[in-house]
Amino acid sequence: MRQTRTANRTPEEIARLRAVRERYQQEKPDPLQVLAEGGYDDFVPLGALLELHQALAWLKQERERQGLSLAQLSEMTGIDQGALSRLENARNTNPTYETISRVAAALGKVLRWSFVDVTPEEEIPTPVGGETVPA
Repeated sequence: MRQTRTANRTPEEIARLRAVRERYQQEKPDPLQVLAEGGYDDFVPLGALLELHQALAWLKQERERQGLSLAQLSEMTGIDQGALSRLENARNTNPTYETISRVAAALGKVLRWSFVDVTPEEEIPTPVGGETVPA
């Protein structure tokens, strides 16, 4: 069963958020413009975020395949059950390498990084403020 929490926002905050959403829908600023306006230090490219979500979904499938509950995984990792749930359901948008590694280790897995060549049609994302580099 999915549980949701209502955010306790003032009418002024709700109006401000609506105005920001409407503006972004109309102007559609790129990430560098958003960063230049302030309020954000960095952004994660969508592709990287999707890869992270895919990896976390795989860890959830592996936990379920092994017949482990979130409570059992919590005991094995020392990570709060609610935090594990947020991780598995992509509600934690900035998990640490250590957190993901602890979950993987508890499932008998190890996290490995790899580098792959890109095709000429792909672009290589660069750090914020840089240009996208053609492959």
